[in-house]
Amino acid sequence: MTRTVPSAPPRSTRGSRTAWLVWGVGAACYFAAMFHRASLGVAAPAALERFSAGPAVLAVFSALQMGVYLALQVPAGVLADRLGPRKVISGGMLALALGSAVFGISGSVLGGVAGRMLIGFGDAFMFTNVLRLAAHWFPPARYGQVAAITGLIGGLGQVLSTVPLAAALHGFGWVPTFVGAAGLTLALAAVAAGVIRERTDERPATAPPRERIGASLRAVVAQRGTRHAFWVHFVLMAQFVALTTLWGQPWLTEAQGRSRTEAGSLLLLAVVAFIVGSLVAGQFAAGRPLRRDRYALAMSATVVVAWAVLAGWPGALPTPLLVAALAVIGIAGGAAMLAFDGARLANAEHRSGTASGVVNMGGFTAAVLIQLLVGGVLQATSSLPGPVAYRWAFLPVVLLLLLGTVAQGLSRVRAAPDRG
Repeated sequence: MTRTVPSAPPRSTRGSRTAWLVWGVGAACYFAAMFHRASLGVAAPAALERFSAGPAVLAVFSALQMGVYLALQVPAGVLADRLGPRKVISGGMLALALGSAVFGISGSVLGGVAGRMLIGFGDAFMFTNVLRLAAHWFPPARYGQVAAITGLIGGLGQVLSTVPLAAALHGFGWVPTFVGAAGLTLALAAVAAGVIRERTDERPATAPPRERIGASLRAVVAQRGTRHAFWVHFVLMAQFVALTTLWGQPWLTEAQGRSRTEAGSLLLLAVVAFIVGSLVAGQFAAGRPLRRDRYALAMSATVVVAWAVLAGWPGALPTPLLVAALAVIGIAGGAAMLAFDGARLANAEHRSGTASGVVNMGGFTAAVLIQLLVGGVLQATSSLPGPVAYRWAFLPVVLLLLLGTVAQGLSRVRAAPDRG
């Protein structure tokens, strides 16, 4: 299947200050979405008291939020192509603001679930639509770098949900913190509605081809570049999300013997490594097909080795080895942004949102599988000591990542030699 590279708008409209402004506002919305997405992990101890519930209820909060996010990935991409990012991003920000307010005000489990599901709903429409802005406002050769910077900004949003959010909860309390976050999100929604534009003034006012949703999806999935990108995201993003949003904290405390403070610092290290990995991937590999594919495959193989060490090491890992493994997991997570570079170049511009949604499903489908597999094995091995139970629980993670890496290698796109 040949790749379809759409014609670019006039160079004067690409990479201009207006382009950076429009994309920058969208990226700020993604930053806010990442803050809301990761806030539950930081607020978990306070949430247990707030909702008078146990850890199982918090797991339901997280699972429903991620489930809503995952279910809406393809619709989010389709809406990006049909309605345009301005309407979809603004609407998503409104859902995030409402979800944060409901989560902050409610004291019941039902209200907490509703709030987190609204946050998952709003979050689902951010990333693919920001990438749609990048596809529209920047030339294909720069798209990968802008996508990587987008991932970096999302990582910064996740960092903001750690120490600053914990400090706000301690200093201001539950309701002011989450309602205040809702107010700031609402203000950003208004900025997005006023600043984000779907097309440039110099671009010919020709509407993109109108396709049936099924036809558009079939065209996207038919591209080898899309399938390859799906598996890249499947491996690199899933393992980072699963560790930093759910299993990292209990694994570090129960299996590695770390205090909660140490565990938080180690997870923050993984997030910082994610930011570094996004920057390195954007500068080193984005826009260079052969280098991009080789780098993604090398990072995937390295991740398999890292998780094999976590699953196979007897007892607690030495601190240098633990730090190195978490750094690899984070850097590889940042490299997942390269998947969208490959999907963008494999599909026509008017299908770029749909392509991003399909690829994004790869990482988050695998993340949900990892969470379920680890939880199931931990339940089955509950009578074993923590270090032993987690070693068994991480074994299916290694197998799943190995499967994705093999699939990635088999679907690798043979591109023309790059210039880098």
